[in-house]
Amino acid sequence: MNNQKLFLGIAIFLTVFLLWDKWQIKHITDENGNVIRKSEITLDTNAQNTDVPMINTETSNIDLPNPAIVESHGYTTVTTDLLTIEISHKGGTIQNAYLNAYPVEMGGEEKFQLLNNKAGSLFLAQSGLASRDDSLPTHLSLFESANTDYQLSADELVVPLTWKGKGGITVTKNFHFKKGSYIVEVDYQVNNNSNEVIPAKSYVRLSRNAIGQGNMMMPTFTGGIVYDKTSHTVQKNEFDDWNEFEKQQSLGGWMAMVQQYFIAAWIPNQNEEQVFSTSNNNNLYKLTNANQQINVAAGSSATLGANQFYLGPKEYGNIEEVATGLNYTLDYGWLDILADPLSWGMHKINGLVSSWGWSIIIITILIKLAFYPLSEKSYRSMAKMRLLSPRLAKLKETYGDDKQKMGQKTMELYKKEKVNPASGCLPILVQIPVFIAFYWMLLDTVELRHTSFWWLTDLSAQDPYYILPIIMGASMFVQQKLNPPPPDPMQAKIMMSLPFVFTIFFLWFPAGLVLYWVFNNILSIAQQWTINKRIGS
Repeated sequence: MNNQKLFLGIAIFLTVFLLWDKWQIKHITDENGNVIRKSEITLDTNAQNTDVPMINTETSNIDLPNPAIVESHGYTTVTTDLLTIEISHKGGTIQNAYLNAYPVEMGGEEKFQLLNNKAGSLFLAQSGLASRDDSLPTHLSLFESANTDYQLSADELVVPLTWKGKGGITVTKNFHFKKGSYIVEVDYQVNNNSNEVIPAKSYVRLSRNAIGQGNMMMPTFTGGIVYDKTSHTVQKNEFDDWNEFEKQQSLGGWMAMVQQYFIAAWIPNQNEEQVFSTSNNNNLYKLTNANQQINVAAGSSATLGANQFYLGPKEYGNIEEVATGLNYTLDYGWLDILADPLSWGMHKINGLVSSWGWSIIIITILIKLAFYPLSEKSYRSMAKMRLLSPRLAKLKETYGDDKQKMGQKTMELYKKEKVNPASGCLPILVQIPVFIAFYWMLLDTVELRHTSFWWLTDLSAQDPYYILPIIMGASMFVQQKLNPPPPDPMQAKIMMSLPFVFTIFFLWFPAGLVLYWVFNNILSIAQQWTINKRIGS
């Protein structure tokens, strides 16, 4: 098998791979082995005071408020060095969130919006307190805010919203911000001035309208993830498969809505038992988590919640420091076993050279060196095949009408000259998975977003001038000239068309990926030309 078949194999494999449904991790069931579809918050009393009754809060009681109602009750704006968010006074819902360090367009002033309260594109971070007889505020309750505009001017900022209930019960919902952090911490200060014990449980929720998966050339995972810290497993479903989520109990863990480059994740207390559940109605997809219940004694106060909310980029290495397992939000597809070390290597190299473009080139060279022995064997075989081309053509002229005789004489020639035409198969099998792994890794590497290199304005987007795809096509053509021509005329025509087909195919690929493939081709050409000269073909 000559090296030209590499490109044909990749073309076929890429077509299949781009249409492949993304893998799903098998999920755990509940303690009875049942799959629970309905999202619910159940407040049971693991209470020290057994006189406090069990509380059941059904899903219908914590439904999503109408966006227009959210806006009509006003909001408070909080601006930090990294975030600009709007907190609705109805429920303390984070209804809009902008990432200050990530413009929509390179060099533009409009910031990327992650959370949104517009109908049809809803993405909200909700939270509240579940209690008996609505004695504490849910995400539908009305809060008051002393100010409507807060600026982070020191290392930390606390934004309080207050709620007053019956019987002298008051709740302060605090939002904590820190400089240089994408984390917002939410907790509640409950003052129970009534004459009764109040059982309470904080809960958090992500509610979102479905968004697309991108086009076929740029598929990225969008959907929900629930992480079980106890078993170190994840439930990872796209919106189309939302009903396959199962209710989950875990010590710690987290839940997140994921898209290309960015996530929003609620991270509860990692030392407490959590209950994660899901629901879906009218294109509104919800992830809900209920924390452990506590009882607030009459005439006392207590702090509840302490849920962390991360909304920001999926930065390799940094995301894992936010919470254990949060690196699962980086979507490297079903070849993450290859993509993860490639990402690790590229980030380490960038730490040395401070250039993502050169990091891609250097890691391409390292990959080529790692597979040098395999390539060497393949290119030597092809060089010998090139020397045998005239003799193979003569055999075809002599035995062309007798395919059986032709095959027999051809194999005798290969055996005599110690040539194995199948020796090029192994490099193909190696390069295809590496290529795909590199593709997935670059697609979800936020550090490449809006990063320029040479004439390339954005390594995560297509080459604006199509220079790299043209160079890639030309390098494929040169490689073909270094290879022995296929004996079959039809196969020869197909091979001759591949440089043009791949050039068109790569026009919409991320420039970083095409950069990798161009330098891979250039190194292959240099290696193959050297071997051809040594062997004399």
